[in-house]
Amino acid sequence: MSTSILVVDDEATFRLLAEEALTSEGFDVITAARLSDARRILEGSMPDVVVLDRRLPDGDGLSLLDALPPPPERSTVVIVVTAYGDVENAVAALKAGAADYLTKPVQLTDLVVKLRKVLEARGLRDQLRLARTQASGAPTVDPHNASMRAVIARLGQVARSPSTPVFLRGPSGVGKQRAAELLHAVTYGPDSAAPFVDLNCAALPEDLVESELFGHEKGAFTDARTARRGLIEMADGGTLFLDEVAELPLRSQAKLLKFLDAMRFRRLGGQRELAVQLRIVAATNQDAEAMVQAGRLRDDLYHRLSVFVVDIPPLRDRRDDIPGLARAFVRFFGERVKKRDLVLTDGALDALMRYDYPGNVRELRNIVERAVILARSREIGAADVVLPDRSDARALKMMGGPFFTTGLASNGAPRSLEEVEREYVARVLAHCDGHRTAAASTLGISYPTFLKRLRELGLD
Repeated sequence: MSTSILVVDDEATFRLLAEEALTSEGFDVITAARLSDARRILEGSMPDVVVLDRRLPDGDGLSLLDALPPPPERSTVVIVVTAYGDVENAVAALKAGAADYLTKPVQLTDLVVKLRKVLEARGLRDQLRLARTQASGAPTVDPHNASMRAVIARLGQVARSPSTPVFLRGPSGVGKQRAAELLHAVTYGPDSAAPFVDLNCAALPEDLVESELFGHEKGAFTDARTARRGLIEMADGGTLFLDEVAELPLRSQAKLLKFLDAMRFRRLGGQRELAVQLRIVAATNQDAEAMVQAGRLRDDLYHRLSVFVVDIPPLRDRRDDIPGLARAFVRFFGERVKKRDLVLTDGALDALMRYDYPGNVRELRNIVERAVILARSREIGAADVVLPDRSDARALKMMGGPFFTTGLASNGAPRSLEEVEREYVARVLAHCDGHRTAAASTLGISYPTFLKRLRELGLD
């Protein structure tokens, strides 16, 4: 059962973006614009977390706490959203029973980080981990493709050495997290209590990375009101999966390298060295060697992480796996929407087999999910398989002209790379009708990386 979130905010744009971001993280999200709507929802079910704006059209959001059981019986975690710099509101929210607060304007990456922290503090980390696993929507399927069988065999080989770092390479959406989860299960057994802890290195603000990895002691920085274990400490005896590891700041890369060499570390602000035993599994969808040459990934860290490299091929190079994956996704989403016993027709399967899948397994998952929803009978036909239109003709019509023209300014002088990238990303976003998850898939990068780049380019 995935973790449920109720977002109560009168700003429609924030509700929409928060729902999209949190759903992509694997949460079940419900939204409400008014206190009355939120109270009606709470009468029917009690969510795990409520993200609550104070200033609502029909009253103070804190009054909603009256609809929840009092602590310590309360299992629902409340995060209150307050105006920037309004310390009195934040203090009032905490005194009223909120677990934490965020100040406006709320950044979606900060919201995700805050949710992880409060869920961990309330003993819901297992639910969170399950939610993130379910978010990938990739049921386990035995591969038919020889190259994928070779990947499984290599994972089986390194599973016998539980301290050896593993580096997974492959394009976005290819299933690197699933490979890390499989390696963990083979190493420790599917029913083992050994922890599997994952971190998307691109999803965290730079100033939170080291606290998230190494933890901190009380008073280590302004907001460190209590001591907190980091993800490395939580993964002791199991696996730490660092997705998009090349996005780590260089300073954090140096500290991670030092930890890898000794398997010892200090929490931020701490004096005592802690020792752990775990396996680091790192992953990237970029050219790691090129990032080393560009100075974005430390050469010594890359060589330390890449003791055992596993390359996962794109879906277009293993088309014989498409039928099995598609049928597994049909069963998976059929159960979710209560359309059991759905079957793919030959026409639907032919349409799926003809597509190139630049978004890989993640894109196949999205296409099948849409087809399951569109199906009006037990059979999913070719008409239900809606494939993205990536034709040049459509691209030329966007924004009144060519999709992308030139890197030169009007006077013929070269423009900066950031200017060119900003224009291109903006046009991709327009091409996807403003849907950020679709734009991230089109660009071949993860959703958290896309959000981070939007902020850097001033497009958020």
